[in-house]
Amino acid sequence: MLVQSPENLAHRRQSALWLFYGAAVVSAIAISAVGKVPSLRVPVLALAVLAAGAAILFLLRFLRSNDEREQQINYRALTFAFAGTLIFSLTIGYSQAVGFHSVSWLGIPALMVVLWSIGLILYSWRYR
Repeated sequence: MLVQSPENLAHRRQSALWLFYGAAVVSAIAISAVGKVPSLRVPVLALAVLAAGAAILFLLRFLRSNDEREQQINYRALTFAFAGTLIFSLTIGYSQAVGFHSVSWLGIPALMVVLWSIGLILYSWRYR
């Protein structure tokens, strides 16, 4: 069995995380372009779905490579993202009830990724 150095594992984790972010951004851009380019709707939608699938695979690769401390950081970051998304959803729901405009549901996954990233930064600083 080949044992990898800690530097190599850290590099693989970091590259998986950056690939996740890149695929998520490509998917978000493609989703927003679907309505703006009607003639290319099917290929752009296919690109969005493929990029989202790639983002999921890269995220799973990143999460599987974590040790116990990093799993604890991820758990806390996911908790932070869930609570932030819940607060945002409740705020939007109440504001719609009093007459404000609705927000697209496509913004929720982007919000969750942003809040998870902020949680990763905050909790990784705490544990270092």
